Formats: sequence, C-alpha cells, structure tokens
Amino acid sequence: MTTTSAPTVLRFSIIWAWLFALGGLLLGCGVGFAVHPVGRWATDTLGGSPGPLKLAMSVPTVWLVPITTLLGIAAGVVLFEIARSESLTLTVDDDHVELVKEGRAQHVSRKQVAAVFREQKDLVLTDRNKRRLARFDANDLARNDIVNAFRSHGYPWLDQDDPFRDDYFRWVEGRPETGRDIDAVLRARRRALADEKPLEVEELDEQLLDLGLDVRDRQGEQHIRFFDHPGQ
Repeated sequence: MTTTSAPTVLRFSIIWAWLFALGGLLLGCGVGFAVHPVGRWATDTLGGSPGPLKLAMSVPTVWLVPITTLLGIAAGVVLFEIARSESLTLTVDDDHVELVKEGRAQHVSRKQVAAVFREQKDLVLTDRNKRRLARFDANDLARNDIVNAFRSHGYPWLDQDDPFRDDYFRWVEGRPETGRDIDAVLRARRRALADEKPLEVEELDEQLLDLGLDVRDRQGEQHIRFFDHPGQ
C-alpha cells in the first residue's frame, strides 16, 4: 500500500495583511489628527491651503479621524492584495510541483526533477541534464519553509546555492561559444526585455533551452550557460 502526504502550499503570509492594515490604521489616524494643524499652518504661512486640504478641514476632527483611519485600513488591505498577487504561490506534492506568480503558472513532474536550489532570490529546479525546469522569484517566501517543503516530499534539495554559478558567462554577440542562431534569439530576448514583454521573454527562454542554453539576467545583462543537451 502506497501512502502519500498532503501537498504543502506556501504563499504570501496572511500576517502581512494585519501589518499592512495596522500600518494603514496608524497612518490614517495620524493624517486625521494632522489635517487641521497643517491646514492652519498652510493658511498662516502660505496664505492659503490646497483645495483637497481645505475640503478636509471643513470636516470636524471628531469625524475626520475615523474617516481617514478607515481609508488607511482600506489602503493597507489593497496594498496587501497587490503584494500577494505579485508574490509566488508554491505547491509541493509528492508527484509534482506547481509554481504560480503574476499570472504565470508552471507544473513540474517529480520524476523530472534532479535538483532544487536557490539562485540568489530565485527558486530553481533542474533535471538530470542540468536543464532548467523552472525559475521563479521566491523572495517573498521564507527560505526555511521552502527547504522543509521540498525535503518533506522527498525532493533533492541542494544546500549549495547556485551550484552552476561558475558555468555562466556574460553574453556578447559574436562570442565563439554561441552561433548565429543563438545570438539571434538572445537579441530578440534583449528587445523583449527592453519592451517589457514577459510572455515573449518566456517563449524565447524556451527556444534557448531547446538549443541547450540557459539564460538569466544580472545587472541588466544576459548571462548564459550551456548544459547537457540530449538532442545535440
């Protein structure tokens, strides 16, 4: 009889919702109390107040403070939702991994995975040929939670960060290691990055992987490494 464990799901912590809301509460409350003193200072010093400030001053402080406090809380919650939508949601199961971030989703089968590790802020999965299976920014998730999730489901987590660090080199068009086909794809990728077209960049990354090449961006430049490619 085969036993399986429940999947582990990691996402932007709900604790941040309370922190954002608390920050909004304090800021909103402070603004409510500050409106009238600031408005009087502006009138005395500058000879008048901006329209929105003058409108706010028409509301008594006893009403203004609750209003700005509620607006501050609402703003905090909205900021939390934006941050959560932009952060990685990671699901680690015994037979697969799912990664979702900013509308981009990827499913990776467990049998494909030969190594899992951190590459600076990124979470990276590779296969036995050192081909990248997935790379996602995981900076919003606790490192220990990620490590425990993969290890508890039997994945080969590497303690060494960025084990292929020495294999990468900066791409410059015309280098002897690359050829015209690879240079053409990297040029197109550079344009797609400049034009902020993430879906096009993702498609070009897949083309490069099919050519036996992994690419990552460091300080505005494309760094590449070759890996064992069965098709070559």
